Amino acid sequence: MQIVITAANKLISASELMLATLRTDLAPVPLSLEFSVKATPELEAQLKVGAEILVGNISQPLEIVLVRPVKSQTVKDDRRIGAISCIAVLAGCQKLIVNTDRAIIQIETSFNAAIRACGVKNIRFGDDLPLPEFICLKGRLPTVRLALYLQQEAAVICFRDNKLNVLKLDSLFKQDPVLKLDFSEVSWLNSNQKEKLQKSSYVSVDQDGSTVIGDDTTTSGQAVIQRAGLDARQLKNLEKVLIPRGTIERPLNMGLMAGLIVEISQTKYVILTAAHQVETGAVGGNVGSITKLWLASL
Repeated sequence: MQIVITAANKLISASELMLATLRTDLAPVPLSLEFSVKATPELEAQLKVGAEILVGNISQPLEIVLVRPVKSQTVKDDRRIGAISCIAVLAGCQKLIVNTDRAIIQIETSFNAAIRACGVKNIRFGDDLPLPEFICLKGRLPTVRLALYLQQEAAVICFRDNKLNVLKLDSLFKQDPVLKLDFSEVSWLNSNQKEKLQKSSYVSVDQDGSTVIGDDTTTSGQAVIQRAGLDARQLKNLEKVLIPRGTIERPLNMGLMAGLIVEISQTKYVILTAAHQVETGAVGGNVGSITKLWLASL
């Protein structure tokens, strides 16, 4: 996994990189990287909060949001041997993971416009969806608010073609599968109780103040939740959820990303999370690379 520090045009070599995990999710911040390198004077000067890096063939840079030095008790060449652990997110999305310092209120807007209003800049946007309203009060976390409105519209954010895309859940499953797997290759998550906890029915009170809208019919063990100020369409959208069904581990394939479709026994599953991990053994330990996928159904 190639990692380049853009300001210095510095490629972190395999002898310096210890561990790296690139993750894509169907979430407001859909791309992140966790990595650790051996501590050297050069890397200590270059790996700072706010520094940008490029990973693999992803043209959109990532911004480091956390740097944590790790020191050992071993001394070599008058220096304590240590490491630097970093977390980076898609550059421009840093504003989404800190509480906003102002209120953001938009009516008859879109998800892309709402994301820009939260302070996200210098990111290419792709597919978009209309949004009746977006409200994020001062001191609230934008990712939490975006996730709420995504749920109300039965939509997700994914990183595709080096762009942020907002897609309906139904449209995800209209894609052709990028991979066909055997049933035995998956570690299945078979838990009826867990499924009941993840899926609920939603009701609200209509504008007349007395009529209950929504469907309160549910199976035993599932919750019925009241949400104020929502119409029947939004209540129906809230009942559409992606339920994790299993995980699979494969040789490293960074082309497998969240939002793509996998077919198993003629059934389509969406990749909910894709984690690509590389261990170099630069300071001992394991050596290898792997891709782990979390699969979900609607």
